[in-house]
Parts: sequence; structure tokens; C-alpha cells
Amino acid sequence: TVNNISFFYKNLQALKDISFLVNPGDFIALMGVNGAGKSTLLNILHGTLSPCRGEVYFNDKYISRKNPYASIGFSAQRLVADWFLTARDNVFMGCILAGIPHRKAKTMTEDALNQIGLIDKADCQLDTLSGGQQQRIQIARSIVHKPQLYILDEPTTGLDAQYAENLFSFLEKERCRGKTIIVSSHDLYLLEKYCTKLIYLEKGKMNYFGALDEFLKKNAPVMRYYIYLKEDYRPNDNISASYFIRTHESGKGSNCIEIELKKDCSLSEALAEIAQKNDIQNIKNLAENGLRSFFTSGTEEQSRP
Repeated sequence: TVNNISFFYKNLQALKDISFLVNPGDFIALMGVNGAGKSTLLNILHGTLSPCRGEVYFNDKYISRKNPYASIGFSAQRLVADWFLTARDNVFMGCILAGIPHRKAKTMTEDALNQIGLIDKADCQLDTLSGGQQQRIQIARSIVHKPQLYILDEPTTGLDAQYAENLFSFLEKERCRGKTIIVSSHDLYLLEKYCTKLIYLEKGKMNYFGALDEFLKKNAPVMRYYIYLKEDYRPNDNISASYFIRTHESGKGSNCIEIELKKDCSLSEALAEIAQKNDIQNIKNLAENGLRSFFTSGTEEQSRP
């Protein structure tokens, strides 16, 4: 539970009266442009920053800075590591911070190294690893103790596509076990694929908290296409209600139609119905739905969920 928190950096208010409630099984995307307050919020959530106003509770207990890692796994935006320790010992440190007994911690460390595909680098010093491998070690340290709450700030930075996908797939399995995940990332594809909820920050204010698909329905551009036909458009009486058709009598000509897909309709389904009475010659994509279109089309500048 986040209750009306605010935070100031000297005279700059980084967060303004943020409140929301998360539940077991939530997979939450934290989004906003650079400087919106995402990292500040995540640092408060896992206890390394104290809010100037308001409170944060986890399992009905106030999160303090004394031992935030017992039930929380945190990966910072910047690499945080002990360069004098091996890769294995850095991951092992995640168990120690969580208060896990030594023998069990050893087994969990090996499991985490296998999870990130670096068991063969376990005894290497961190400065001998690539940037992407170092990032995977930091992620392993945050997930090694299988916490109830995962808080990950840009975890896919430096990772190739396969390892990024593997990480989100692992987090999805944890979500299905009742764990809670809050992740900030610029990998919009993975956020849209796996996350169930969205926190959208703008200039320190929370402009949206709720279901991700509802946010997209309201704010992201719909999927629209121009369909060029060999002859004038001939309507199909058996057309479904999963998309809209607009005809163009002038300008583009009556042999060009514009279709707008609903969320539950694929382009191939619409084309199959149109092709029953029309000879399709060409297709032009006008707009795509999704987080990427929201953040690249300028929609976020005019959207106020």
C-alpha cells in the first residue's frame, strides 16, 4: 500500500501525493518519460529512500531502511556490485541480505546462476565480464531469494533480446505463484506482453493506475489501414462487427477503403472477409496500437488518463 507519498530533492518536488494499492499476482509496468519520478518511486518502495510525506506498507508492515530485502528483490537502474567479489559471491550476497541460512543460500545461488545462464562464469571477477553479463549478475542477486515483491528498475538494459525475454518469462511464472512485480523498462514490447497493470507518471504525478489494456484502449491509437482494391469497393453483407470500414469517394478514389480494427480483431481476419467480394491489391499501415505508438506518436503529450 502506497499512501499519499511525496518526495523533494531540495526545492524540486519529484513525487506529488502518490497513492495506490498492489495485490499478490500483479505484474505492474511503471512508465513515464525521463525525469517523471520512476526511479525515485522505486527507491522509496524498496526502502532506500524515505518519503518526505506519506507511508509505504508491505504485508501491513511499514517498509523501513533497516532490512528491506527480506521480502523484496531490488535491481537498481545503475549497476551496484562488489568488484572485489566473484560473480557467485555477488549473487550469494542477495541471500545474506535477505537473512537466508548459509547452506540454503548456497543452493539458491547456484539455481540463480543457472537461471541467468552464467554458472560457467560463477568464479570470475566481475571486471572480466561483459556489461550485459554484469547486469545479469545484478538481476540474479535481486531474484535469488525468490522474494514476495520484485522491484526492477530498467532490468533489461544491456541484455540481448533472448535474455530479456527469459527474465520476463521467469517473472511471469513468479506472478502466477502469487508474487508481485513492479518493473520500469524502455522495452515496451515486453511490458505490453507480460504486464497486467500500469502506473503512468508525469512530472511526479500519477496520471494513471489500473489495467494496462484499459489504458491502451483509451489512449493508444487504434490500428488503421488503407486497403487498395482492383475495382470499386463492394460491401460484404456478412461482415463482422470487429472492424469499421470507411470508403473514400474522392481523393483516394472509391477503390480505396480505410479499415479500423477493434482490439479483438486481427488484420488477417478483416482481409479475409473483404476479399470475399473484392480483389485486394495493396495495404498501407496508418497506425498501430500499443505502448510504442503511445510514446512515439506524441499521444502522451495530450493524454490525461
